[in-house]
Amino acid sequence: MTLTADVAVHTIRRVPRSPDPRLPRIDVDDHRPGLIDVVGTSIRDRGWWVIVGVAVGIVIAVLASGGVVSAAIAGAVGGFALAFAVSQFLGLRLGPHRTDTPIVDVVPETLRVMEFNVHGGMGGPGKFFATRTTLDHLAATIAAHRPDIVLLQELDDFAARSNGTDTLARLARRLTPTGAVMAPAAEKIYGRREGTGIITFGGITVGDARGLRISDPFGDGTGRRLRSAADMWIGVIGGWIGRRPRPFGAITEYQPRGACDAMIRTAAGNEIRLVSGHFSSPHDGVDEPARQVAPVAEILGRWQGPTIIGADFNVRDGSPEFAAEHERFAAAGLTEATAGAPANSDRIYASAHFAATDARKHDTPPGESPASDHSPVTVDLHLR
Repeated sequence: MTLTADVAVHTIRRVPRSPDPRLPRIDVDDHRPGLIDVVGTSIRDRGWWVIVGVAVGIVIAVLASGGVVSAAIAGAVGGFALAFAVSQFLGLRLGPHRTDTPIVDVVPETLRVMEFNVHGGMGGPGKFFATRTTLDHLAATIAAHRPDIVLLQELDDFAARSNGTDTLARLARRLTPTGAVMAPAAEKIYGRREGTGIITFGGITVGDARGLRISDPFGDGTGRRLRSAADMWIGVIGGWIGRRPRPFGAITEYQPRGACDAMIRTAAGNEIRLVSGHFSSPHDGVDEPARQVAPVAEILGRWQGPTIIGADFNVRDGSPEFAAEHERFAAAGLTEATAGAPANSDRIYASAHFAATDARKHDTPPGESPASDHSPVTVDLHLR
C-alpha cells in the first residue's frame, strides 16, 4: 500500500491540542523515517546536539590519529549519532494512536470551511521568501472571509525557499486560532519539511491528529532522493549560467504527498473528522490520483461520523480524473460541497451529515497583490 500513518505532527505551543476527541483506528502501516529524514530532523530540531556531537567526534579523532579527514568523518558521524540518540530519548516519535472513536449524536450548527494552498506564505505565483508583508497579507486574506475551519496546503517549516519560516506558527501568531496542526509529507536532508494542516477558530479545538503519508511512485530510498536533489539543484545553478546539465538524466523530482487527518470538537460539542490533503496530477505515466486519492477516500469511507475533506487535487473540473475523484468520494459517502463554484483544483467534500450553501472561489480583486499562487475557496456547511 502506498499510504502510511505518522503521528509525529507539528503543533504550536501557544495552541495546544486537546486530549479528545480521538481518531478512529486505521489499518495501515506506521511511517518509518529514512536516513535523510533522521538527519534533517536532527538538524532542524536538535541542532545544538549536532554541534556538540561534531565537536566531540573531532576531538576524539584528533587525539586518536591526528588526521584531518578522519576527524571530519568522525565529527559528522558523532554529531548526527548524538542528535539521533537525544531525539529518541526525548520521544521525537510516539507510538500511533490505536483507538476507536464512538459516533455520537450531533447538534445542528453552521460552519464556514475554507480550503487554501498558501504557497509557504511567500505570496503570488513565482514568488520566493516569506516576509512580514506577505505573511500579514496572507493572514488578512484568511481573516477577511471569517472561516471557522481552514484546510491548508504547502505549509513550510525550515524551508530555504521561504527563508526558514514556520508558516503555521506565523499564521497562528497573526490569527490567534483555537486549534492548529500540521502533518509533514515531504522532508529534506537539511531539515525542511512541507505539509498540510488545519487551523480552527471560535472555540473549535483540534484533538487527535496524524499524517497520512503517500510514498513517491519511484521510491523513497536514500539514493533516489539524493539523485533527484542533485539533478534539481545542478539544473537550477546551471540555469543561472545558461546551461542545463542533468548528471542523472533529469530524474523525476522526488515528491511524496500526504494529508492531515484530525478530529475536532466544535463550540457546540460536535465531533467532526477533518482531512486536509495535497495530491498530484498524473505524470510520467503514473496515475497519481488513483495512487493518492483512492486510499484516502477508502479510509474515510470506513468512518460513519461527520466528515469534511478539502484538498489541492491538482486536477481541473471536467477532466477524467475529476470524474473519477467524484466517484471515489461518492463511494465513501462524500459529495463535493464546493460544486457550483468557479473551476478550480481546490475542492471540499463533505459527508451526508452536512448541507452545503454559498460555495465561492475568492479570486484576488483587480489591482491587489495575490496572497498565494492559489485562490481560497469557502463554503458554509450546515450540520443536520
